[in-house]
Amino acid sequence: MNLPNTLSLLRLFLVTPFLIAVIYDLYLLALILFVLAGISDFLDGFLARRLQQKSRLGAFLDPLGDKLLMTVAFIALAVQGLVPAWLAVLVVAKDIYVALGSGIAYLAGNVTSFPPDTWGKLSTLLQIVTCGLVLLIAFLDARMPGLDWLFYAAGLVTVIAGVNYVWQGLQQFPDDTGQAES
Repeated sequence: MNLPNTLSLLRLFLVTPFLIAVIYDLYLLALILFVLAGISDFLDGFLARRLQQKSRLGAFLDPLGDKLLMTVAFIALAVQGLVPAWLAVLVVAKDIYVALGSGIAYLAGNVTSFPPDTWGKLSTLLQIVTCGLVLLIAFLDARMPGLDWLFYAAGLVTVIAGVNYVWQGLQQFPDDTGQAES
């Protein structure tokens, strides 16, 4: 196993201690683990390109680690009352729809890669900033005026990214009206 894939696997393994830290209100530890996961995400992609070690396993592990961490983070933070439940639902639902759509497109033989677009990248950035900031605020036991606006922005961009992914995915299928099998 190459170094980039090892880093992706590490990110997957960080999800469990991160969740335990959030459950037990160990927000500094959770924030540190979240940042480490983010660093590993940056490094695995950078090293895969730099060392020319892109692999099929890495193409699977990298997004899996990202989605698992964000899903667990938003659900755990919502259960703790640190982010609104509606935001966690939007983040998780978007990832489920994108994963299902990607799987269907892949199995249908229409698409073999699913590169992120601008909306997807912006959505991910806002989600990461939201989780990191919420963990920092929880650790400091502080209040931040305007945090609701970050939640609304993250939610809106997540919905736009999800709709855009679905729309782009549907464009991959040829229009075979009248030729459907029942």
